[in-house]
Amino acid sequence: MKIGMIGTGVFSVAIAYNLAQNPENEIILWSENQDLVTNYQKTNQFTTIFKEKVFPKNIKLTTSYEEALKEAKIVFLMTSIPYLETVCKEIKGKLDKKIPICIGTKGIYGAKPKFVHEIASTYLKNPIGLLGGPTFAKDVLTLDPLAFTIATKSKKVKKALQEAFKTSKVKLAFTKELTGEAICSGFKNAYAIGSGILEGLGYKESTLSYYVTLVFNELNSILYDFHLSNPSILYSFAGLGDLLATCTTKESRNYTFGTLLGKKESQENQEHYKKENTIEGLETLENAQKLLTKKKIKAPLFMVLYQIVFEGKNPENLIEEMEKIRIKF
Repeated sequence: MKIGMIGTGVFSVAIAYNLAQNPENEIILWSENQDLVTNYQKTNQFTTIFKEKVFPKNIKLTTSYEEALKEAKIVFLMTSIPYLETVCKEIKGKLDKKIPICIGTKGIYGAKPKFVHEIASTYLKNPIGLLGGPTFAKDVLTLDPLAFTIATKSKKVKKALQEAFKTSKVKLAFTKELTGEAICSGFKNAYAIGSGILEGLGYKESTLSYYVTLVFNELNSILYDFHLSNPSILYSFAGLGDLLATCTTKESRNYTFGTLLGKKESQENQEHYKKENTIEGLETLENAQKLLTKKKIKAPLFMVLYQIVFEGKNPENLIEEMEKIRIKF
């Protein structure tokens, strides 16, 4: 099966490696970095990530969209969200409209904030699916048993993904709730910054569990306010599963960035970390804040995180906001 993949970040490379365990799959990754591609073509190794790993020969790299997309049975869009719109514009016309697309990008973006499937649908008329779940790149690479929730309304997407992953240990669960999955998959990155803030402030596991429970309830309220047809997406791999994974471990770059805020590290150290790492929660915080405000949706934890990150508020404000929240079970 020919699989096209746009992007060579850690997660997309890990997914490609997992898919490549099926010798019937051929994965073509697109990168804009000619030096990276040239080196890989000589060594089957990446120069910036997983440096000691030699990748299978059924994974190839190219700087040509045409080569990556030609005869592909499914295409994965795995670019970070600031570049998603540009990529969609550039591949428009190069990809047959019948070919299913699976989007691994997370978050919400734009002057008029849109979710990833809304951005893609503006330019591409292909059947679309969203990939979400509690998975870190290193675990995908080591072929551990994993699970994804795939949000799609297309039988073509479902069939293509089942074929692509048919020999792997990856479990696929399907839902038609694209907006719900986009909210869960994007917002958890922002909330993970809060988890890191708590650790940076010196709080322990009990306080973190307290926070994650409040986050779960806030997300439930947000989903309800979006009038979803199936808000039970919160209980899926892309919801509860990903929330637990991202908000409770230092493997999350969002969590780690949050610890810098909690420790009140210098602005220089914070900027250095942002330069070296993709912090998806920052884009989500900045853009979703606009959307929540416009829709008059109450999300006090989300809003206080925005204030801490973008308005320089004291990280201790997070604890103060947690103490104000009253929940009836």
